[in-house]
Amino acid sequence: MKVPKPVLRVLIVEDDPVRAAKLRELMPEDVRVVHVGSAGVAIGTIIRDRGRVYAGVLLDHDLQQQTKVAADRDRDGRDVALAIATHFDNEIPVLVHSMNPEQSPELMRILEVAGFDVTRIRMSMLSPEAIAPWLAEVRESFEDSLE
Repeated sequence: MKVPKPVLRVLIVEDDPVRAAKLRELMPEDVRVVHVGSAGVAIGTIIRDRGRVYAGVLLDHDLQQQTKVAADRDRDGRDVALAIATHFDNEIPVLVHSMNPEQSPELMRILEVAGFDVTRIRMSMLSPEAIAPWLAEVRESFEDSLE
């Protein structure tokens, strides 16, 4: 019987469709992208997929463009970071790509206090070369989790 190859999944939390498309383009072909566009949907996904479903997470702070319900208007990346810290395995690398200079350090602090390895690369600075070290870390962490 053939054993299926484990799927390397990356969760992208980004409300801007253009930026989300750019992030997808930066992912290698063997990476399965799960994209969520609001804080509420992100939190629901994180709770549903708790543990080690994803090999990596790309996180934005300002997430109001695609709100689904009124409560989402008051949620942002900080709420998502708290959900990640509570429900995800802290061996999952996180990349904060937010352009918000005041709130990005807070996202990083929440996750780092919970033991996550967090990288910060502003969206405007993301390129294949800039994201390559983080993707290498994601792949290494994913392969280690299979052992």
